[in-house]
Amino acid sequence: MRNTIRSIIMLALLAAGLVFCATAAASFVPANSPRVKTMGRWIPADNGSLYAGRGAVIASVEFEGTGAQVQMYSDSQGDVWWLKKLDDGPLYRFKAHMGMNMLYQNLPMGKHTLTMIRDTEGMRGVTILRGFHFAGENDAASKGVTSPGSSAAVTGNNADKAASHTPRRRFIEIIGDSVAAGAFIYPEGDYFQRESGYLAFGPRLARLLNADWSCVASSGEGAVRNNEEKAPYNAKHAEEQIERAFYTQKEPRWTSQMDDPDLVILAYGENDFNDAVNRPSDAYFKEQYKNLILKLRQFRPNSVIFCMTPANTVTSRQSVPGMGGAVAELRAAGDTKVYFIDLNANGPLLNASDFLDGVHPLASGHEKIAQHLRSKTRTLLGWK
Repeated sequence: MRNTIRSIIMLALLAAGLVFCATAAASFVPANSPRVKTMGRWIPADNGSLYAGRGAVIASVEFEGTGAQVQMYSDSQGDVWWLKKLDDGPLYRFKAHMGMNMLYQNLPMGKHTLTMIRDTEGMRGVTILRGFHFAGENDAASKGVTSPGSSAAVTGNNADKAASHTPRRRFIEIIGDSVAAGAFIYPEGDYFQRESGYLAFGPRLARLLNADWSCVASSGEGAVRNNEEKAPYNAKHAEEQIERAFYTQKEPRWTSQMDDPDLVILAYGENDFNDAVNRPSDAYFKEQYKNLILKLRQFRPNSVIFCMTPANTVTSRQSVPGMGGAVAELRAAGDTKVYFIDLNANGPLLNASDFLDGVHPLASGHEKIAQHLRSKTRTLLGWK
């Protein structure tokens, strides 16, 4: 990893060694072990850790034992919320602490599957996942020694370690703003505590279609104008996010060789048009939005692209001329894998009760968006 990240966690990792010694009765599985399955933008490091600076990333691992802990750190002082699940049980939410986090204990001895999902967007910084401690698991299992006929399937950044036997799953990438990040889905707490990347429309859609997902979502961001941005409008916009592994850092870069989504959903427009006085003209927005799609097409040459309006009927209506015009020009030029998705083409998709504030959907609103996109995906991509 880059020196900037190494310096942030050097002392933490030294301290981690003391923690490992203190919990010697438990096996330790490093985060980048072939046993750990990942989804989303994870970056592996030489020290066995995985780094994630985006929301809705997933890490899951099978173990045989009586308890599970995770060792993780952050380059931010802000809180990062996670979801945890054991086997087919319910999801529980927890706030990650620096160092060891107890997830489950006093379990019946046996085989279990642990799943962790980062619920907070990348604006809260980079998570350093060091590894897992499993109580009651023997050393052979912790080192990935498996019995004949068993396998440890891997997805995401560990895909190169897996044999080609694992069938490729469908894959959806969502690039967007606070709505895509799941802002204000939960009823209480501060801004990031109320956010849920997992419950946002993108991962919901992926689960409806039995697909993997990756979320590149940033609150306040626009395709060409950010929330309340003033002239000269030279802030970081959507175009810069496409190739960033982490929201907060230019490096490391994400490359198109790291994954290959079947479908990419561009979900912008709310922040571009929420300032009635300083909103971009239709012509300017169309040209800049077209440039955004062209850059995305270079990065994702094989993907179908959905260009989606906001659910908010006001900004949705304002975004239609530019978005629709850009997509029409690109399709006329030969890119028939880009589509314009007007959520409100047949009238408001969401009711007032589906919004917190007319802008940010509640869980019911995200479900309606996901169902609408599922119908479009089935029609346009032929998915069942």
